[in-house]
Amino acid sequence: MGLFDRSGDASVVVTPTVVTPRQTVEVAITTDKPIRKVRSARLDWGYANFYQYHWAGRVDSAAAAGNDTIWTADQVGTNYGGDRDTDDWVSVIVEELPVAASEFTGASSSFRIPSWAPASSPAIARWECRLTVDREGLDVETRGEFTVRIGTADVESYLEPLEHVSGAAETVVDVSLSKPVWRAGETVTGHVTLTPTVDLPDGDLAVSWQRERESHPLTRTPGPGGQLDGRIVQLDKRIQLRAGTPVEFAFEVELPDDAPPTAAAVHSSINWFVQARLMYKGFNGHVMERVRRPITVVNAP
Repeated sequence: MGLFDRSGDASVVVTPTVVTPRQTVEVAITTDKPIRKVRSARLDWGYANFYQYHWAGRVDSAAAAGNDTIWTADQVGTNYGGDRDTDDWVSVIVEELPVAASEFTGASSSFRIPSWAPASSPAIARWECRLTVDREGLDVETRGEFTVRIGTADVESYLEPLEHVSGAAETVVDVSLSKPVWRAGETVTGHVTLTPTVDLPDGDLAVSWQRERESHPLTRTPGPGGQLDGRIVQLDKRIQLRAGTPVEFAFEVELPDDAPPTAAAVHSSINWFVQARLMYKGFNGHVMERVRRPITVVNAP
């Protein structure tokens, strides 16, 4: 039996409960008894998209926002804003359902998961089939949920460019991967190559995974998003850095078993990276180097 939600006079059952892009789900809508005085009934297939936005706040006390001293301290109704988490509904397909003699008695339908569907995850999307029965008096609204998982066949497999995050590039840091697409729980393998441009103090090299959620709502001011760094894997603490002499280190970085897949939704995105940081020994004015290489994370075979 599929996941279902029940509200008043109707229930929605979606099967199968776990799918991948280009698969089809079926929905069965049943009622305990005919719903009467119905004007229309419709199904809305889509997803709730989670994101962060910046709320500008308000000051509705007598004091101005620029004068946030004792005049507005602890005053109810005074708020200068902040970042908030929310979600918006993203509709993919709306389908009108048959209504005979102003009565709705149930229906069935199907939906093909789009090839571009973002994966289900508390970090970005919850896929649903929503039923709305518009009638005289209180409308009937209920939903059925299903889970979209993303596999290696659902994403493009190519190596993305290295990103330079910070540093003076006194050492050219490169991160190479054994493959660009990884499944949640897998161990990412590759190499970091250091090529100093001048003789430098000994280096301290480490790597980790990094997950980044970017918010880009259509009608609100985006929040700052967020980054999460994985466990730091130390590669070497005393690397001799001599001009023009490359030094290479193999690495292994384990992804979380519950890693949300790489995804691009309407209001937010999730991206993954393997990042490397190189620090120089001593207090000598040399700036830490940081680079990262994008990877694609999936959660199905």
